[in-house]
Amino acid sequence: MTKKLNTSKWSKYKLLRKSSKLSVNLPETAWLRKSSFWRMIKKYGEVIIKPTGSYGGNGVIRIKKMDSSTYEVQDGATKKNFTEHTQLNAYIKKKAGKNNIIQQRIPLATVNDRPFDLRVMVQRRLNSPWEVTGKLAKVAGKGFIVTNIRMSSGKVVSVEHALKNSALKKMRAADLLSQLDKVALQAAQKLGPFYPWVRTMGIDMAFDKEGDVWIIEVNFAPMLELFLKLKDKSMFHIMKSFHRKKQKNES
Repeated sequence: MTKKLNTSKWSKYKLLRKSSKLSVNLPETAWLRKSSFWRMIKKYGEVIIKPTGSYGGNGVIRIKKMDSSTYEVQDGATKKNFTEHTQLNAYIKKKAGKNNIIQQRIPLATVNDRPFDLRVMVQRRLNSPWEVTGKLAKVAGKGFIVTNIRMSSGKVVSVEHALKNSALKKMRAADLLSQLDKVALQAAQKLGPFYPWVRTMGIDMAFDKEGDVWIIEVNFAPMLELFLKLKDKSMFHIMKSFHRKKQKNES
């Protein structure tokens, strides 16, 4: 039996990065080291640190360079300022365990000054191509950077609602959505052959303030129940039908 490939965020990122098409949609990501932290904070001015194996927004911290000597660290809704490199290094070492990645922080599009990102569901039936079966927007709770609904008391809205209430409303929603679907399908097609047992992917994606599409991370065990928070439950039923068919085919 072939050994299953590691499903960590880092492994998936490295596979996606090999696609010349997708490289423009991936925030720069590196294994967290003191050297990678200082190189990236200098380059981008703002970074996110997160565990490579966890889900649900746990352990995510944001660090922003405020001026030549001040760095703001946000953990949950709590913010702290550091002016000493050694203190900041010690704080990161204490907060971030062994297996963490560091990522360029994307300037997410916002609804009422709250950042939002997108969950795009891509699924396939046995021996059939990948399809986008649903998408929604997760708006961060007040004062939070993570959009995880439970952690930040954020809310779920339709992608159309988020776009209409953001600065991106000046752009054509149909163009933004077709670009989103295209990138999500390319990501699933790239990862699919390495994880042949996976039939459902929840791809966390985002639009930045310019309307460009980014892939934040890919989950292989996404919660379909998130889609029950939308008024229109039709996407949830479509996604469930893929699961039911899968069980029938394999029983």
